[in-house]
Amino acid sequence: MEYINGLSYRDFLEIVDNMYDELLIYDNKYNIVYINKACRRHYGCSPDKMIGRSFYDFINAEWWGPSILPVVYKEKRAYAIRQATYLGTDLITIAVPLFDAEKNIKFVVMNVRDAINEIDLWNANATQTKYGKGIASVPIFASSEMQLVKQQIYRAAKLETTCLLCGEPGVGKTFLARYLHSISPRSNQSFAVFNCASMTGDSSANELFGSETYPGLLYRMKSGTLLLKNVSELPISVQWRLLKYLEAEHASAEWDNTSCLLLATTDKDLKALIKNGQFLEQLYYALNVYEIYIPPLRKRREDIRPLADAFCSAACAQYGLSKNLTEGAMKALENAEWQKNVSELRHTIERLVVTVDSPEIDTTFLPKNIFGIIDPEAGLVHARGENFDQRVFEYESYLIQDAYQKYGSTRKVAEHLGLSQTRASNLIRKYIKIEKLGSTDSD
Repeated sequence: MEYINGLSYRDFLEIVDNMYDELLIYDNKYNIVYINKACRRHYGCSPDKMIGRSFYDFINAEWWGPSILPVVYKEKRAYAIRQATYLGTDLITIAVPLFDAEKNIKFVVMNVRDAINEIDLWNANATQTKYGKGIASVPIFASSEMQLVKQQIYRAAKLETTCLLCGEPGVGKTFLARYLHSISPRSNQSFAVFNCASMTGDSSANELFGSETYPGLLYRMKSGTLLLKNVSELPISVQWRLLKYLEAEHASAEWDNTSCLLLATTDKDLKALIKNGQFLEQLYYALNVYEIYIPPLRKRREDIRPLADAFCSAACAQYGLSKNLTEGAMKALENAEWQKNVSELRHTIERLVVTVDSPEIDTTFLPKNIFGIIDPEAGLVHARGENFDQRVFEYESYLIQDAYQKYGSTRKVAEHLGLSQTRASNLIRKYIKIEKLGSTDSD
């Protein structure tokens, strides 16, 4: 193996691949010859889906813009440019040409950076509040369903009207509400979250509307944005006061400039609550001027991979670790149901990063519920593949990985599963990434 000052070529590639900044290299024919993992954060796409493809495949599809590459080829010198991706990410790109002996461009190397949202920025002289001014993290997705959600968020941000974000627990309603605020004209004002489920009727009324000596959140926020989280949990008495507040503010000529913008989230069926007398129909329509529905993660599985990569990178940065999810682990994550949606995925990835000692997180380390285990003692699995072959693959993978994790040798795995040692060895090689099964493994 080739070494550079004691650093192996493989280690060097791993370091470059895990840089926070995106590193993008084009050849002299506008083809991508290398891009590191940061592209998943910027474009919601893995490196293998981009390497080998032409610059025009992406620019024609409006993945980012404006482009600097043609200018670099023409002028034959370095340039920097501000860009925006179709995911809404703001980028600063520095493009540097490299020349051959005849001074023709051989490669163009680009360093691409977004806002540092996932990395803690240390500044001993600065303080930061949890909810304040500034740009929120950019949503990460690859699905057409979330592309539609993004378009709705942009439209709602421009309209500056009350908005209701609906969806199952954990889909990211609060996160998207914060992002909506960050791209709205009110982004330089404060953003706060009031959890309607966390207080009793009297305390929630006091916190929202205040008292003779204490101004409530609705007035303290002024021209900022206030998110009413779990709005369905507001008592009827507080719902009436909120409705009167909204009617009074909308009647004021100064509504757009001096009053806080109200956003609300719910995971309940508000129309069903209205029928049961648990939610005011007038308040529903006052809050639901613009409705955004966020689909569950199992309905947009294309988002699981970029989200998992982003959560893994963020957890590694937070704890000072270097871990990767193998392709097998990623496929298992993509096939899981994720009943608690994005929040469950994030917590699962963070737990794996912290608890797994290996630099590579494969299916051996995944929680059993990822495989849909119904009865762990009996080893019953509900495989979630789309067809028979895929389900058989998933079930066989689980059996081999579970047995190898328990027994640690081909001989014991073969005895446990009733296989020949040769077949057990082949199956372990198929489903578990092992450099070499030596003689000690067969003991």
